[in-house]
Amino acid sequence: MFAAKHPAPISVADLSQQLDLKFRGDGARLIHSVSSLPRAKQYDLCFIRTPKYATQLQQSDCTVCLVPLEFEDDSADKTLVYSANPHYDFVRAIILMNLTSGQLQPGQIHPSALIAESATLGKGVSVAANAVIGERVEIGDHVQIGAACVVEDDVIIGNDSKLLSNVTLCYGVSLGQQVILQPGAVIGGDGFGLVWQDGQWMRIPHLGSVQLQDRVEVGANTTIDRGALDDTVIGQGVKLDNQIQIGHNVQIGENTAIAGSAAIAGSAVIGKNCKISGCSGIVGHISIADDVTITANSLVTHSIKNSGVYSSGTPLMENSQWRRNSVRFKSLDKLARQISKIKPNRKGDK
Repeated sequence: MFAAKHPAPISVADLSQQLDLKFRGDGARLIHSVSSLPRAKQYDLCFIRTPKYATQLQQSDCTVCLVPLEFEDDSADKTLVYSANPHYDFVRAIILMNLTSGQLQPGQIHPSALIAESATLGKGVSVAANAVIGERVEIGDHVQIGAACVVEDDVIIGNDSKLLSNVTLCYGVSLGQQVILQPGAVIGGDGFGLVWQDGQWMRIPHLGSVQLQDRVEVGANTTIDRGALDDTVIGQGVKLDNQIQIGHNVQIGENTAIAGSAAIAGSAVIGKNCKISGCSGIVGHISIADDVTITANSLVTHSIKNSGVYSSGTPLMENSQWRRNSVRFKSLDKLARQISKIKPNRKGDK
């Protein structure tokens, strides 16, 4: 079911031409794979971000390296490929050389997959073992559905999207094109909506859905809840790490990236091009402006109206010091009140 990976080697000249980059050295050298500098072998492609890694490059066995444009080191035994962003072009090279593993063979449907008769599958769709595809599902061209995925009724999946194993798309969820969902992601479960009445909680029916727009990527075991009335919407190019919780009716603007174990409560609105670091928490019903960075382990309790970098929490310290500071922290309000009662000295006062 999985395509075997035996990529043919590529010459430096061909790689540089296809990536539209210039090189210095032996264009006929062949590249078989990619590697980090310490583990590189003779036919591996490596990269360095800045010239400060020149010594590591010289000590490496790699013979071809992507380097920044300003790199001037005389690496006579290396073939250098010049790039404005070596890391980015390193990724492009991996894709171009087709080095990624776990690709399903286009157009193959495993015999154990259960596909409803009313489902529509585009060209080159692959469905792995034990996947379940419900009624009236619409799947675009060249989509890959991994093993044991569940795609419930009325789901729409855009072209070139990929669901790895054990992904669940609940009823009515919509995916754009080139969406990638890592193993265990759950999209469209009910949100945590409850009403208190007569000494008990009553669950609120969630009638909305979830929209993942083009090029969204969702990490392993991340959950995105469906909206109560309106949809939860994740904008184009958003990247979500593993084990993130996104509540009902959340709106996330395009190209925002959120790191692992962050939690976003219901009806929060996050702008475009934001960076939310790991273990951050964002309370519900607030908004965050475009181009905001939230540092790790921060708790956002109020709306942020201006772009910038924001932090909360205390840095790590020895426990004994932390205990003393914690006691003093409890006294800050009393101290502030005392200070506010002190009249400022006026000119001439003694």
